[in-house]
Amino acid sequence: MTTQKDKEFLKISDMLIKMGVTRTQFWKMRKAGDVPPPVIKNPQMWLASKVTEFYEDRASRELS
Repeated sequence: MTTQKDKEFLKISDMLIKMGVTRTQFWKMRKAGDVPPPVIKNPQMWLASKVTEFYEDRASRELS
């Protein structure tokens, strides 16, 4: 079942708030591969469900 939350798009400003980082920190993390790629390139936007999935998958691999 798809919910409205699954279809939520995050702008860079939303990502900064969600992650609690500055714009500079965000771009350093993005370059290092610590942030998933955006699903929309211009303007850059991330699908909230994909961001959550990215970090949950990463956490599960680190705990293994």
